[in-house]
Amino acid sequence: MKRKLSKIYTPYITLIFTLIIPLICTLSVNAEEIKAPSYMVKIIDGDSLEINSIQIRLQGIDSPEYTQSCKLSPKQTTPCGKHSIEYLKDLIKDKTITCTLHSKDKYNRELCTCYADDTNINQALVKNGYALSYLSNEYKNEELYAKKHKLGIWNTKFMHPRLFRQLNSK
Repeated sequence: MKRKLSKIYTPYITLIFTLIIPLICTLSVNAEEIKAPSYMVKIIDGDSLEINSIQIRLQGIDSPEYTQSCKLSPKQTTPCGKHSIEYLKDLIKDKTITCTLHSKDKYNRELCTCYADDTNINQALVKNGYALSYLSNEYKNEELYAKKHKLGIWNTKFMHPRLFRQLNSK
């Protein structure tokens, strides 16, 4: 009986040691930081991520909502919420993502500053016009830069994401 059981479980044990354990080892979580390869990161929207079931909100920024559009002209719109997500996907692609935990928001998400290798994701989103500085002045200079150079949403007429959420939550 022992031989038959070991033959049955051997493929599963091999699978665990060759695939699952190395995958678990690539994710590092401690009390102050989360680190993972980009393929383990799920992008929720332009300012929210999920890593191994940990909900992360990028601190100090606010991006257009997924369903939000911005006006290019009186008759033409662009899906600026989707553009923020696409920019974020390109920014993190094939990089190691490291998030420093600061606190939690009212939805119990981790408020974080995240990096794609050495690039501050929060800062890059604002500087390139895919998010606004939010509830702090931390990224105000980046916002002014994007506005001056008409980058991302600053090349459109847009509603502040906070107002968009308020009007669409009813």
